[in-house]
Amino acid sequence: MRGVRLPACLRYIIDLMNKVAIFGKKGSIAKYDLTTNKPIWIGEISPGHKPNIIGQYENYIIVFSSIWSGSKMVHCFKEDSGQLLWSRYQEILHSTMIPFVPHTHENYMYYMASSKEVAKLSWDTGRTVFRKRFKKPLFRNYALVIISDEVILFSKKDALIVNKDTGNTEPYPDFSEKLNLKEITTTLGNGVSFMSSIYLTHPQYTDGGAYGGGDGGGGGGE
Repeated sequence: MRGVRLPACLRYIIDLMNKVAIFGKKGSIAKYDLTTNKPIWIGEISPGHKPNIIGQYENYIIVFSSIWSGSKMVHCFKEDSGQLLWSRYQEILHSTMIPFVPHTHENYMYYMASSKEVAKLSWDTGRTVFRKRFKKPLFRNYALVIISDEVILFSKKDALIVNKDTGNTEPYPDFSEKLNLKEITTTLGNGVSFMSSIYLTHPQYTDGGAYGGGDGGGGGGE
């Protein structure tokens, strides 16, 4: 029925029946129905940019793209309608020395913006709620994980809990007392998509995009 949004599970069943998939090409992505041989919607990305990676979280489609000059962008669309919600240059979101691997809680992304910063970004608007530095001892690397409703940074030697409203951190000794942090090599907490999990364990440092690696939030550092 026009104007009525179908539940995600029903849309998924319909998509399976109608052979629907999302494809990317230079300048756009499209949700395409191979049964009718017609696009359901077409979403434009920045001119000249080529989609390298397309991922999904609930009704959000996130697109990582790049251009021959090296510029990289992140676009976010609604999966059901193709509406562009926001787009940002990747270097604004995080340091080029660290991959962008979002973890999600209540429609907000949490991620490592640099080796010394944790950030929170709205899926709906692309607005950065905070990008907060924390005290990082020399030669110690932190990873991010969300467990239940707690955002945690941990290294091989200690753990910090992140205030989800302010980004402030404080020691979280209870976490390190329950786990032997030195033995942790990777994690899978709440709000990490299948593709994000792959990027964490199989970083792809190529000219097609670099969106993985331990410091982004998968395995603990030193």
